Amino acid sequence: MMKFKKNIYSTRIILGIFIFSACNHAPKVEAKYISPAFKKDSSRFKFKISDVDNKLDPSCMMPLTAGIGDTAHYKNYVLGFCSAECKKEFFLSPEANLKLAQLKKK
Repeated sequence: MMKFKKNIYSTRIILGIFIFSACNHAPKVEAKYISPAFKKDSSRFKFKISDVDNKLDPSCMMPLTAGIGDTAHYKNYVLGFCSAECKKEFFLSPEANLKLAQLKKK
């Protein structure tokens, strides 16, 4: 009977160590940028689709009906972007990206 109690005691210790070590080693989750256009409350955007000359974000091809986070003036166009990061990416190759913007007819 004494040996049985020692086995239960040692099993509880091993199980406790396993559970404790599993809880302390949760996977690390990196913080990711979430574009304002993907957030549910789009009423805080200060730009409307009627304010810009394009229908799609020229960098990521996201429809601007989801929300416009930033704008830029380029070649007599007012371009809308879903985020400041997409605006920066646009200016790395503006001519190529301008073709993807689905510009509205003036």
